[in-house]
Amino acid sequence: MTIPHNNPNTIFTRTSPDDGLLFGTEFSQLYANDNELQNEVNFLETQFDPQSQLSNTPNWSSPSTSIAPSTKALDFRTKSLIPLRRFAGWLVDFWALIDTTNENNWTSICWSPELHLFVAVASSGAGNRVMTSPNKVTWLLQISAADNSWNSICWSPELHLFVAVASSGTGNRVMTSPDGRNWTIRTSAADNSWNSVCWSPELHLFVAVASSGTGNRIMTSPNGVDWTSQASGADNNWYSVCWSPALNLFVAVGSSAVVLTSSNGISWTSTTIASGIWSSVCWAPELNIFVTVSGYNSPTQQIATSSNGTTWTIRLNTSVINFWLSSICWSAELGIFVVGSQGGSGGLLSSPNGLDWTFRTGVSNIHWNSICWSPEFGIFVGVQLPVLSSTQRVITSGSGLGVGYLG
Repeated sequence: MTIPHNNPNTIFTRTSPDDGLLFGTEFSQLYANDNELQNEVNFLETQFDPQSQLSNTPNWSSPSTSIAPSTKALDFRTKSLIPLRRFAGWLVDFWALIDTTNENNWTSICWSPELHLFVAVASSGAGNRVMTSPNKVTWLLQISAADNSWNSICWSPELHLFVAVASSGTGNRVMTSPDGRNWTIRTSAADNSWNSVCWSPELHLFVAVASSGTGNRIMTSPNGVDWTSQASGADNNWYSVCWSPALNLFVAVGSSAVVLTSSNGISWTSTTIASGIWSSVCWAPELNIFVTVSGYNSPTQQIATSSNGTTWTIRLNTSVINFWLSSICWSAELGIFVVGSQGGSGGLLSSPNGLDWTFRTGVSNIHWNSICWSPEFGIFVGVQLPVLSSTQRVITSGSGLGVGYLG
């Protein structure tokens, strides 16, 4: 969230300034240049506890302090997000297909808040297996570093770097970019089928997982350039990996009844989960849970949760829906999980807590490969298989929140 800079005027005339109340224009003026307050607002949006951080005594003479001049104003600002969350399910019932003017098979997408940029990678295309968008509507093809089958992309704010991994290529199954446009091939630790990559800010480490290789289906890198093979323990088909800062833990899922966990990306421990082809996993810091989804080439579709990465509980196990669950994403701002699917008629599931799931009837015949959330735009953006239209490869949620919806 960015507070607008409107040449603020912090001189106010009030007969009773200690009431803590502000008019709308004064609110904008007072907080426009206050970086300390912006940090507090960002914190409050995750905690929803303004009373613990703010003073109820307005400071009219010096607004640029670490304590907000008006608890009431910030309290109202923060609580305004709560009604939005109540309508989160409705907001993910409406989606729009975006024409990308190309026929590539886009497999993964991510959002960079720092660059204000969506970036997607593909497993097909001739020299153009990357596309970018600053606004989720206009998409530009970029020159990929190689025509490999790129399966996953992630962003490191600390390194200011995109990293993508592939399942094909010879010694070159990693590429990096500082801006999403200029890409450089990196030497992969092994020529395995790399399916997923994630970044740990706390460990300053990338971790990628694969579905091929012998005892080395994990690789790590501190910089996206130099990669090292790690012992994976079990040679399962690992499809997804994510990081929990709160637990200081990586979790990897795949096509088995096994989950891998690691606190450092190097030493991995196996734990059990219900048998399935677990295709995607994510962490929701506000709920302190992992959620993973399954169902590929299976008569049943499953969703499981874990608060520690070790003990997993099945929350959904159904054969009613005729598609398999392919990708999951969490929106902290809306307080909702969204799960995309493939096969059958396609579809979407959502949940506010990871426990109770709803099939979104407003979405059909969309076959999701990957989905991400942009807090700045207030939308989900996904990429899909080429089934409906040869060039409509991007899907966006029709929340209508737009830029600045948190402001």
